[in-house]
Amino acid sequence: MYSYKTIAAAVRTKIAVGACRFYASLSFCRSDKEARSFLHEVKEELTSATHHAYAYRLGLGDALIARCDDAGEPAGTAGPPMLAVLEKADITNVIVVGTRYFGGVKLGVGGLVRAYRSCAEAGVQAARIYTRKLKAKVLLQVPYDYLGAVVREVEASSGETLDFQYDNDVCLEILIPLSTMDKFPGRVASASRGEAKILEIVNQE
Repeated sequence: MYSYKTIAAAVRTKIAVGACRFYASLSFCRSDKEARSFLHEVKEELTSATHHAYAYRLGLGDALIARCDDAGEPAGTAGPPMLAVLEKADITNVIVVGTRYFGGVKLGVGGLVRAYRSCAEAGVQAARIYTRKLKAKVLLQVPYDYLGAVVREVEASSGETLDFQYDNDVCLEILIPLSTMDKFPGRVASASRGEAKILEIVNQE
């Protein structure tokens, strides 16, 4: 798996359901800590709201984590419907906070489920969803004689050079798509006649 779908930037939308107002606040996040930090920010911004339910998905494949909370609403009426919206959109590393301002009229269990689902759907529709490519950060040690050839291989592999450090050899810090990483060590070895060394590979987004 070399990529995944997520949102490009934080977004907030508002819908009315009867006399109640609902806000969907979405943000990109990479961890539980980032997700809960965003939840805290929303609570701080919309302090007079009745409820701040949420749902989020993190990671990929077997390591994917999904969390949701009804935040005091009847069980299963807020968090799970919003989580289902994220799942249907097939997006991850995303949190949606559904904020409700009570309008004086109770919506009932079915009404709450529909309202929170519609709230999350409005947020996802307003967000710009895109495909984020997974990349690896690679540290290379390259003799000066082969620097040009290795840099050309980095560029040919859709990589980006982040830093050069000059010493007895040149240490390159590069960012390269995982989709081209399988063949990259062989290309570097060929370009440098086996003289360049890969010192470290760290997978990241």
